[in-house]
Amino acid sequence: MDKEKLSAREAALIALARREAEARKGSAPPAAIPRATAPAGTQASAQEKPKASPAERLAQLMAEEHAETERRKKKMRRYGIIIPAAIVGIFALWVLRAGSRRR
Repeated sequence: MDKEKLSAREAALIALARREAEARKGSAPPAAIPRATAPAGTQASAQEKPKASPAERLAQLMAEEHAETERRKKKMRRYGIIIPAAIVGIFALWVLRAGSRRR
């Protein structure tokens, strides 16, 4: 993906994900921690919903940003047609009305 095509928010999200990945590389891997020392409540919650990897979270954030961008583009296209058409319609009515008064 070209960096020129990224929005400021997307670039910030990528930078954040990279920092998190670097921080995780520096710390001990989760498999090195013995399971007997972890509380039972955390094991149950971990089994219910596994934590998403940084790549998965980034993909989800990028998909949400893309959906939001598409929604904004649709809205802009809709108003980009309606507003100029309304202006032209008002101008046409004004011309017709001004022309009928002079006769």
